[in-house]
Amino acid sequence: MKKILPATLLTVLLVIFAAVPMNVNAAVYQQGVIYVIYDATGEAAPQNMTDLNSNGVPDVIEDIATQINAARELFNGELNFPDPLNCERFQGVTSIEIDIQSKERMTRDNGKSFTGMAYSKVRKNSKHNPNEQALHFRIANTVDPRRNSAPTHEYFHLIQYSSTYFQNKWFVEGMARWSQDAVSKINKYPDGKNVEQILNNETEEEQLFRKSYGASKFLWYPLAVNMNDKVTIPSRLVNKYRYVDGSPVFHDDVFYGPNVMRKTLQVMKSKEELAAASEQYANVGEWRQKGRGDARNNKIIMDCVREVYNSEK
Repeated sequence: MKKILPATLLTVLLVIFAAVPMNVNAAVYQQGVIYVIYDATGEAAPQNMTDLNSNGVPDVIEDIATQINAARELFNGELNFPDPLNCERFQGVTSIEIDIQSKERMTRDNGKSFTGMAYSKVRKNSKHNPNEQALHFRIANTVDPRRNSAPTHEYFHLIQYSSTYFQNKWFVEGMARWSQDAVSKINKYPDGKNVEQILNNETEEEQLFRKSYGASKFLWYPLAVNMNDKVTIPSRLVNKYRYVDGSPVFHDDVFYGPNVMRKTLQVMKSKEELAAASEQYANVGEWRQKGRGDARNNKIIMDCVREVYNSEK
């Protein structure tokens, strides 16, 4: 005799099965609004499967989520950067998903060797729950957050995307590389003495515009030091965020540049209509679709940096 499931139970089961990723090896680890989706076995599984706390989740998976939550509380809670989950651009988004993928696949997909890749497009049907919308980025399965700040770098991209539509590489990658200093200190800070020359010399400008990650040491770090923008990370955050092995997420409590970077993002947001008009797009909506990485944005972004720099002199 067939048993017929009650309608309510059937609905619950359908939701549960729908929420399970298609890959049979996939697992989901949740830490607040952060969901890390990874393969427990196979090519894409974390290369380090150590599980010190014996909870069935590789420590690196927990540590990735911990680093991102630490970055969220620092940047959004303490330093007043826009929260990607509470902004005009990403209305209705409730979570952030991190897909752990093999380094080989990420290289194949992008043509270059990457440890991370963030997306400005909303995932309409999230992997952990098809009824939710999520922002997402990828992290390579070789990343150990205790030694690598790629999760913070990729999360900061989401902050940039929630702040402005400009996406020129020297801004997007250079400033995101700067953000990593929150959890992973650079060996030596520049003195910042050459900032005036960079801001007022066309040859230096053109050199900057050709950069990507290297723009961090060429402009963003020197700018922060030159403007004496130095903040102290609260001890409550330093003490709160620890990796599974007990080591701290924040290596120290000194952080250069957050006020300068936040103000620059704010000014950039205000210049989007100017960019659309000067680049002869029909409106700012069309520019946001087609012109956000246009080389003609370079001069406009640089003017935004100058505006912030001159306002603090």
